[in-house]
Amino acid sequence: MYSIGNVKNIFSLEDKVVLVTGGGQGLGQAMAEGFSQFGAVVSIVDINLENAQSVADTIIADGGKAIAIKCDVSKEYQVKAAVEKTIKELGKIDSLSAVAGIGDRNPAEEMTMGQWDRVIAINLRGVWLFDQEVGRHMIARGEGGSIINMASIAGQVGLTTGNANYSASKGGVIALTRDLAIEWAKYNIRSNAIAPAQFKTPLIQKLIQNPETEAYFLRNIPLNRIGEVWEIVGASVFLASDASSMVTGIVLNVDGGHTAK
Repeated sequence: MYSIGNVKNIFSLEDKVVLVTGGGQGLGQAMAEGFSQFGAVVSIVDINLENAQSVADTIIADGGKAIAIKCDVSKEYQVKAAVEKTIKELGKIDSLSAVAGIGDRNPAEEMTMGQWDRVIAINLRGVWLFDQEVGRHMIARGEGGSIINMASIAGQVGLTTGNANYSASKGGVIALTRDLAIEWAKYNIRSNAIAPAQFKTPLIQKLIQNPETEAYFLRNIPLNRIGEVWEIVGASVFLASDASSMVTGIVLNVDGGHTAK
């Protein structure tokens, strides 16, 4: 016989510090606010400081603790500065959510190198820079941690919407996530990815104003709806908390069944 003990608080993030890139809007904002509601102190990193500060202010008004930091995630020196500021002001980083990302659509035969490079720089290089810098801190600190990288269904299935650059970046994020899970397991650093389908972020809200685009999205989602941004919170809290202490190297699809087809 065995006992699982008291596990009712395994989703708690009390006394944890979480850094969220792209936390000023969309899924990053939902994750930042969700982490706070589960007890975390949140460092909100975004290229738009006004947006980041607004989210921080909302968290603080709700009784939580948060700071806002401006950062272009593709710039190594800015990433280092953002991580250093978080550690200086909040003392540590227990979990990273690398969410910042962009899209720049064009048919593959017409895509410019500028479009390719810009998306790769934000979506893949930016994730790598934060993973590496926060990983170094976690290794030096010696208490493990959780890294959550924002992937996408686009990194797993083919699309017809001019997203070659975006899909390549997200496929790279998935491969990176798995590699770090293996390399850093010895440090008790868990590395996982979340792969959403379409959610009602500001970008998707604009796109689905076109009925044909919305219909295309819905045809590929068995649940037949676009996700609400709060629906990313459960997966995020799970991966940041002790509830997933034996989980590393996975891609958690939050996609309404898209990748099951």
